[in-house]
Amino acid sequence: MELKNLFPVLFFTVFAGVVVTFVYRIFKYGGFKAALFEAPITRTVGEVAGNNGSMIKSAVKVHILGDASSGNAVGLELVARSVLSYQMLPISLSNAEANRLIALLQEAVRNN
Repeated sequence: MELKNLFPVLFFTVFAGVVVTFVYRIFKYGGFKAALFEAPITRTVGEVAGNNGSMIKSAVKVHILGDASSGNAVGLELVARSVLSYQMLPISLSNAEANRLIALLQEAVRNN
């Protein structure tokens, strides 16, 4: 088999491996968002909307993650929406990291 004929097979194999891995995570953790956090979402605590203007809407959603073995207890979901786009960035935090974030936010509010 020539090298130029091997590339499509190799590309498809890698692509299929990535897809199969992600589908496995969706079933393992119980959903698309949970797969992105790599932990099941126990519940959503709330959402805070950002103040970006009329074209872009942003929000931060706070989730409690249920996988104690990974050490991640809090999930932040940063969401930005506009007319033709949707972006979601998952951030998993341990309890210690979440407490540090709380302290930083409180300091920012006090010094404002």
